[in-house]
Amino acid sequence: MTKQEIRSRMLERRKNIDEQIKKQKNLKIASSFIHFLETNSIKSILLYASFGSEVDTWMIFQYCINKSIKTAFPKVNKKSNRLELFWVDKIEELTPGYKLILEPSTSKRALIENIDVIAVPGVAFDKQCFRIGYGGGFYDRLLLHKKGFAIGLAYEEQIVDKLPVLAHDKRVDLIITDERVISCV
Repeated sequence: MTKQEIRSRMLERRKNIDEQIKKQKNLKIASSFIHFLETNSIKSILLYASFGSEVDTWMIFQYCINKSIKTAFPKVNKKSNRLELFWVDKIEELTPGYKLILEPSTSKRALIENIDVIAVPGVAFDKQCFRIGYGGGFYDRLLLHKKGFAIGLAYEEQIVDKLPVLAHDKRVDLIITDERVISCV
């Protein structure tokens, strides 16, 4: 299958997860992610603003606020076709942006080299920690410059044995699902 065929199939699969089951899955994923933050004494993270059928990141953001973990969110720069990062202290500092995804409205720039953990969204992940996103390449370009851990957040339904990989595709270090942690470090 092509990446586009996989993307279509996996988006449909993710969308069809029952809402009650999805809530339980989100809680398990958030708990595992928070456990990782705690056991590794993480001081700063980059979160994505979950939308649609993505793994929910709002419990994680609330935890980070409560524990004073510096949290950045990405904002799409349409001219450079890259993600810019900004520190966010509260949810009110996020407003609808690119494709109506919540983006920072603050001017407090964050640098990727100052981020300990990057939470990475995806449509599909494989057991070698490669991912397929929405096709914009934003996270592949961002992960080129990472210093900390990149962690994919996914429902177990999004995991496949092997994805088609191109030279520019970047792996994450770990994938946290509602059933397991897949490590590639």
